Amino acid sequence: MFNLLKSDVYRLVHGKMLWVATAVLAGCIVLCAAMMHWVSDPQFLCDAAQMSATVTVGEADELDAAADEAAREMAEAAAEGGEGEDDGATVGGSASFEALLEFGDPSSLSAADFEETSREMRTIEAPTFMFGDMLVSGGFLGALVSVVVALLLASDFSTKFVRNLPMDRRGRVAYYGGRLVLVAVVALYFLAVGCVLSLAAFTAAGFTFAALDGAAELLVFLGLSWLCLAAYGCLTAVLVWLTRSAQAGVAFALVVATGIAGTVAGSLLQNLGAAVPAFAAVQPWLLSTCMNHDLALPAASLLLPAEGAAWAIPVGAQVALVGAFWVTTSAMLALSVLRRRDV
Repeated sequence: MFNLLKSDVYRLVHGKMLWVATAVLAGCIVLCAAMMHWVSDPQFLCDAAQMSATVTVGEADELDAAADEAAREMAEAAAEGGEGEDDGATVGGSASFEALLEFGDPSSLSAADFEETSREMRTIEAPTFMFGDMLVSGGFLGALVSVVVALLLASDFSTKFVRNLPMDRRGRVAYYGGRLVLVAVVALYFLAVGCVLSLAAFTAAGFTFAALDGAAELLVFLGLSWLCLAAYGCLTAVLVWLTRSAQAGVAFALVVATGIAGTVAGSLLQNLGAAVPAFAAVQPWLLSTCMNHDLALPAASLLLPAEGAAWAIPVGAQVALVGAFWVTTSAMLALSVLRRRDV
């Protein structure tokens, strides 16, 4: 198994797939940092406020004219009816719109106000919050890992590599076990590269952190993120082995690893939970919930008790159980169901 793993790593490092995926990851991170730097620029905030105020002024003028017209009609009706009502509604309406214009006037804000807003927008709660919100919870990193795994493992069948391997019991353990370890290595690589690149890109873009995570919190967050990414990668591997199709693995990455299917399933379980509470209790134990919700929170929240858990366990322990369950299930399927050699 170790020799197979070494050959796989060599093939991956000397091929194009790994570096193309790394370039895509780096490009997306740089683009995200550049866009957030742009929208948090003081000049952009000032221009946006002026544009918003222009729209507000236009809407206010239209409403003011409508209010004046309604007040004139009311005054005419009152005069015809012999009731000498004044047109105080017109004055009141105009005064209210003048107050609205004054509130929405960007000239009342100084350059220091926009600078302060920019500083607040460019201050991130903690590094793990940035990693979780941008890399892990959005589904992009999970999809990237699953796509690479699908293409890499499917190439074993397209190149007939698997035909040269003995598929007795020892051979199956060496092949499938080595590939699952490779999946974990790929997940670890992209997680590490993503965290380093995002930290460098956002720092270069002028972002700072309100606080730094402790060593224990950082290790817990990274460990759980790696476990969940590896779980998605292992599920992708089993699907590719069952179907012998890279397309099936890519489809799984785009639909499941991104969290789309999990979000739909979670919403369905929540709706069914209104009638049967047991369904709602399942939703926190979905792998997508762990990725898109639990790991998007600050790392300190992983040490807090999980909501709706039957036992008083921390959120991090719940995520660890879910990730370990799917990794173990994938390994059992690979070693028990996938017995026949592909010929």
